[in-house]
Amino acid sequence: MGPMSHNRFFMFVTGAALFIAACGGSSSPSATSTPSASPTPVVAGPSVVPSPAPTAAPPSSGALEPDGNRILDDVITLSVSPRSSATQAEEIAANEIADRLRKLGYEVTIQEFSVGTQQGRSSELNLISPTKLTVPTLPLAGSPTSTIQGKIVAVPGIGAPEDFPLEVSGAIALIERGTLLFEEKVANAAAAGANAVIIYNNEAGTFLGGANGNLKIPAVTISQHEGQQLVTALESDEVVAEVGVGALSASISRNVIAKPPGAECETISGGHYDSVPQAPGASDNATGTSTVLEIAAIMMNRGEAGNNCFVLFGSEELGLLGSRYYVSTLSQEEKDRIKAMLNFDMVGVGDETWWLIGSQDLQQRMGALATSLSIDTVPSSLVGTTSDHASFLEAGIPAIMFHRWQDPLLHTPQDVSDRVRPELLEQAARMGLALLEALRAEG
Repeated sequence: MGPMSHNRFFMFVTGAALFIAACGGSSSPSATSTPSASPTPVVAGPSVVPSPAPTAAPPSSGALEPDGNRILDDVITLSVSPRSSATQAEEIAANEIADRLRKLGYEVTIQEFSVGTQQGRSSELNLISPTKLTVPTLPLAGSPTSTIQGKIVAVPGIGAPEDFPLEVSGAIALIERGTLLFEEKVANAAAAGANAVIIYNNEAGTFLGGANGNLKIPAVTISQHEGQQLVTALESDEVVAEVGVGALSASISRNVIAKPPGAECETISGGHYDSVPQAPGASDNATGTSTVLEIAAIMMNRGEAGNNCFVLFGSEELGLLGSRYYVSTLSQEEKDRIKAMLNFDMVGVGDETWWLIGSQDLQQRMGALATSLSIDTVPSSLVGTTSDHASFLEAGIPAIMFHRWQDPLLHTPQDVSDRVRPELLEQAARMGLALLEALRAEG
């Protein structure tokens, strides 16, 4: 605001029914019916992890001005496949980003943190017949660890007790999200005899759901499009599937922190590098990550790195876990020293305009700077979702988010690099550099 290759489509054929996962997304995974606080990460001390041989594009050698095509090269490299939280792919991406920043001359630390027991769990929905297919899922927090096989039965309505047909007994209930709390839907399904539950979104995109208390049967969530296509398939054929939720874990995610040698951070420029499980995450958020790498290179090449630091966050898609952990490790003195946090999230797609989101003073200053660069912007806010700048605002640190509006394909397998516009990437880098220079000029 995560594993399929960037050109893989979600397809399922049953009779005349055809699944193609080309669903639109919201700006972030949707909130639960009753939003609950994000889990408190288990503290794991900062550590430096050796980097493998780099596979990312070479540093911007000697470049003094940003170049959109050069930034796009990094987007392409990062978005070959999903980089979902606490996976090997996310770790590889962190090491490659760290290696790039080290080669630019920064002091780099990879900060490890636990993503929490619920969010680190695995989940699965494997269609067995009439066609075999794995559907991307997220676990519903509070689910028991279990794997269930059976036929899927679509539940009309909202999952109220009277909505469940008799044939749901011994089966897997497919229910649309909305109106009732998740724990009510699952409890009603269990009371009707269902052995597992699939909840599909009532708006575009995926979502992370949580229940208050432990559930009696396993439950997973899927996107609206995939749920609707299952409903359509069930109208003409029986679908047998396997639903599973893995054991609780304390999986590790990572932030990449880069400081100029001897620096005391006065600015933080960053963005998240993880993606949702089903998306290569080109727009969300290889664009922001690659823009930050370009800004870091230009600042070092100009000899203006000063006290400008750079942080790429893991596990943003699970609820800003990386940025929240990073901020929690800062002393009050370090927080007070930071003039601004610049967050780059989804900066390469969209035909509408640039949104400047965050502290009013930074919105106004950046708006004036953007006008001098002949870039159109509007001060705005995010509704129903958020991004890593929010972690800094909550700690009293001024912050601004650069965001391109809008992208209907985020959080889908179609979020690939050939949609990304290099001229937008260059504009994002120019705006970031202009604001950093203005802040430096203040002394």
